[in-house]
Amino acid sequence: MSMRITNSMMSQHILTQLQRSYETMARTQEQISSGYRVNKPSDDPLAAGQSRLRQGELDDITAGKKGVDAATSWLSAAETGLSAINSILARAREITVQGANATASPDNRKTIAAEIDQLIESAKDAMNAKVGDNYIFAGTATSTSPYTAGTGDAYQGDGNAVLRSLGTGVTVQVNPSLVPLAATPPGTPMVLNAQAVLGDGGSDGRVISTLRSIAAHLRNGTPADLDALNNSDLGALADNTMAVANARSAVGTVQNRADAAGARLDQLEEVATKVLSDVTGTDIVKALSDFSSQQYAYQAALRAGASIIQPSLMDFLR
Repeated sequence: MSMRITNSMMSQHILTQLQRSYETMARTQEQISSGYRVNKPSDDPLAAGQSRLRQGELDDITAGKKGVDAATSWLSAAETGLSAINSILARAREITVQGANATASPDNRKTIAAEIDQLIESAKDAMNAKVGDNYIFAGTATSTSPYTAGTGDAYQGDGNAVLRSLGTGVTVQVNPSLVPLAATPPGTPMVLNAQAVLGDGGSDGRVISTLRSIAAHLRNGTPADLDALNNSDLGALADNTMAVANARSAVGTVQNRADAAGARLDQLEEVATKVLSDVTGTDIVKALSDFSSQQYAYQAALRAGASIIQPSLMDFLR
């Protein structure tokens, strides 16, 4: 028994096929305009799952790169602060030599002592450096200024290590450990903070202690004071200059590690991005070719459908 094919059935079948053809063409057009072959999970469930994994890797890499940027900003500010201390020590040595000269008058020495006092305040200012809202020479007490006007030469921060993430499972200490002058007991390391460089006003032989001693010897001006200026004080300035150089070297070492981590993350990002593109990206040449073929087929189907579907009795009655 044969089934009768009606005009309505043929029309419905043609319209259904045209709709499918149009949907296929629309998907291809979406792939071309978006640049992605997979725009929703139903397009390719397996590729969509792989895409989520790759995107998770890229998110971790992005977070790591932000950590590298944060570490680099911190280390750059630390280098700037230490460079300022180095310049202060160089100026202190220059004017100490002038004051230690037997031909300098008491008034000249007092003027030099006053400049030494200002150099101490400048050194404190350099150690009060901030990155954003964080004091970088105060340990983990980043909201506390290492030195304040109301506390004199006393250090206000702590001695804790400051860590920054450079990627999954990788951290770096941005205030590296070093052995400061007059470490107690000798050889004991400290993190790089204002106390390790300037001291806290005691007789630790660090920058503040040395400059205070120089200012006192200049003001007193006795033969013993002049002898101290020419010998122990200049020697202490040299020791502090070397200590600052060691601190800068430690900062540079950490910066090299951060740079290496940044380069590694750049390479990983490039690889992960390529893999993600291979999984979900559109092959533009193929997509354009497919779209052209699909468009031609759709137009041909329209023409064929128009010739196949015959006018109905109702069309004649109208």
